[in-house]
Amino acid sequence: MMSGSKVLESARKSGFIGKRGETFDIFDAKLEKRVLLIGLGHRKEFDDEKLRRAYSSAFNSLRSIPKGVVQVILPGLSSNEPKEATFAIALAAYDFDKYRSDKSKTKVEKVLITTNSDEKLIDEGRVIAEAVNFTRNIANLPPSIGTPSLFEKTARKVRGLTVRAFDREDFIKMGMGGLEGVSRAAREAAKLLILEYGPKNKKPVLIVGKGITFDSGGISIKPADGMDQMKFDKCGASAVIGTMKLISDLKLNKHVIGMTPLTENLPGGNAYKPGDILTHYNGVTSEVLSTDAEGRLVLADALSYGTKNFKPSAVIDMATLTGACVVALGNNYAGMMGNDDKLKKKIKSASEKTWENVWELPLDEDFQDQIKSKVADIKNTGGREGGAETAGAFLSRFVGDIPWVHLDIAGTAWTQKNNSQRAYLPAGATGFGVRLLYEFLKEE
Repeated sequence: MMSGSKVLESARKSGFIGKRGETFDIFDAKLEKRVLLIGLGHRKEFDDEKLRRAYSSAFNSLRSIPKGVVQVILPGLSSNEPKEATFAIALAAYDFDKYRSDKSKTKVEKVLITTNSDEKLIDEGRVIAEAVNFTRNIANLPPSIGTPSLFEKTARKVRGLTVRAFDREDFIKMGMGGLEGVSRAAREAAKLLILEYGPKNKKPVLIVGKGITFDSGGISIKPADGMDQMKFDKCGASAVIGTMKLISDLKLNKHVIGMTPLTENLPGGNAYKPGDILTHYNGVTSEVLSTDAEGRLVLADALSYGTKNFKPSAVIDMATLTGACVVALGNNYAGMMGNDDKLKKKIKSASEKTWENVWELPLDEDFQDQIKSKVADIKNTGGREGGAETAGAFLSRFVGDIPWVHLDIAGTAWTQKNNSQRAYLPAGATGFGVRLLYEFLKEE
C-alpha cells in the first residue's frame, strides 16, 4: 500500500498545495483503493463552515464509487470536527428519490469516520443530520401526500412527544378565524398540531411553524409558473417537527412546545375572499386584502393561542412568509424580526455557530401604520413597500409582551438547484431552522 509520505509527495509534484476547495485524487493499484486529499486552506482562516463545505464537496466527488466504503480520516483541526464532518457528509448524501424509478446515483454503501476524539461527537452529528433529513423528507413531499393528516401521523410516531390535534370544528368553537377562513376551501382536513416535550415544571419555549401544505394563493391566485414550488410553503411546520424530533432524540432537558397550523390555501365557491374580515383567537380583527397573504392569518391564531395558554418564556416562529424577504436578502439569509433584543442576540449567536444565517430587519411603529385598516383592527397586507416588515408587524399583534422572534425563511427553506458553494445543500428542501433552533435551545 502506498505510504502517506508517498501520497503527499505525489500530491506536491502534481501542484497540490492544500488550498481551500482543492483536491488530489490518487489510485493505489495494489489494494484497489483511492486516496482523496482535501485542501482546507490556511489554519488561521479555518472554521466549522469551511469544514462542512470541504467534507460535503469531497463526498460528492466519491458518489460514483461502485459499492464503495469510504473511510474519512479526520486530522483533528477543531474540537467540533467529528460532529461537523459527520453532519456535512450525511447531508450531502441526501437525495429525495422516493418517487423516482432511477434511484439515487450514490453508490457509497458505508462511511467510516476515524478520529482520536470522543465518538459521541460523531453520534451527535449523525443524529442532527438525521433530523434535518427527516425535515427535508416531509417538506419535499408532493401536496397530495404531504397533507395535514400526514403531518399528524408523522408527529405521533416521534418518540417522546405528546401530540394534540385541533380540527376545523375546533377552530370555529375557539374563535380561530384565521385558520377557519384560510381552510374553508381546502380539500384536505386542516389541523393545528401541538407537540410537547420535556419537564413540565419549567416554563416552555414555544416554536411555531407555518404549514400551508399547498399555497395556490386562493382567490388571489398565483401565476402558474412556479406554483409547483408552493409545496414548500410547509417548510416552517416541517422544521418544527424536525426540531422536536431532534431534541427528543438527544434527550435535551428542556420544556419545548411546538405548534403547526396546517391547511391548504385553495380557491373555491366557499373560499374566503378579499374584503372578508376575520376575528382571531385573541379578538383582533383583520381585513383580508389578499388571500395570498394567508400565512400570517393562520400563524396569528397559533401564536395567540400558544402565548395565552402556555405562557412561554420565549416564542420563535418560522415561516416561508414573504417574497419581499427573498428580494431583500436572497437565498442565504432568513429575515429576523422581534420584540426582544436579548432573544434576537441569542438567535444570532446560534446562527453564527450553525451557518443558518439570519439578518435582522427593522420592526418599528411605522410598519404598524402601514397595516391599519379602516374597517378592522389591521389588514393582512401593507402594500409593496417593506413587505417582510409589515408581515412581521402583523404577527407582533399576537404575541403580547412575551419575548418573540419571527424568522422569515422564504429564501432559505428550499433551493431549486444544488448549492455550488455548500454541497450539503442539494436541490429541494434544505431543512433550515432545525440546527438553528437546536443550538438556541441547547444554550437557552
